[in-house]
Amino acid sequence: MNRVQRSLAFLSPLALAAVLAGCGSGAQPAASPSSASPSASSSASSSSSGTPTGSDSATPGTGSPAPSTAGGVARCVSNQLQGSLQPGAGGAAGTVYQKIALKNVSQSPCLLEGFAGVSLTNGPTGAPIGAPADRDTSVPVVPIVLQPGQSGAADFGLHQAGNYTGCTTVDAAGYRVYPPEDYGSLFIPAQVMACSNSDIHLLTLRAFQPS
Repeated sequence: MNRVQRSLAFLSPLALAAVLAGCGSGAQPAASPSSASPSASSSASSSSSGTPTGSDSATPGTGSPAPSTAGGVARCVSNQLQGSLQPGAGGAAGTVYQKIALKNVSQSPCLLEGFAGVSLTNGPTGAPIGAPADRDTSVPVVPIVLQPGQSGAADFGLHQAGNYTGCTTVDAAGYRVYPPEDYGSLFIPAQVMACSNSDIHLLTLRAFQPS
């Protein structure tokens, strides 16, 4: 009988049970594997929340009107407008001044505000010719709510193509007009001499005003 066995032989039954229980508890692991799981799941959640969703970088689709900005009235879009040319300030120093007018032909009011996109073109569905119109910011941008039948107009100038050295002249059939903040366009017929050179800017355009 060794020393440990002799010591245990003199212990009372209660003391012996306590010693054995203490030995058994010392065999338990200090930490269970499950204690690490909360930090792992938190890390995965953090990394996923830092990734932008597809909608964060989405852009409006073609033909989508811009948001309304005047008392809940939606912006005017091309399919509810009719375009025409109106007399402007006349002509001076090789430039002809006219107005581009857009009339609300729909049954609902709409908002016309800002600058149109304008270029010369060779037909209703033709490609643009030369450079698009440059913005003339000499008049302020104002919101115009067009009731059905009402119009807004923008002054624009057409510089004579013959005044530009190096201009490659071409006959244009009219103007392609994009209402402010709209992806759609409309066509206004007009016989105009244009320059096909993209670095020659024949057109200038102001913001729409009430007419």
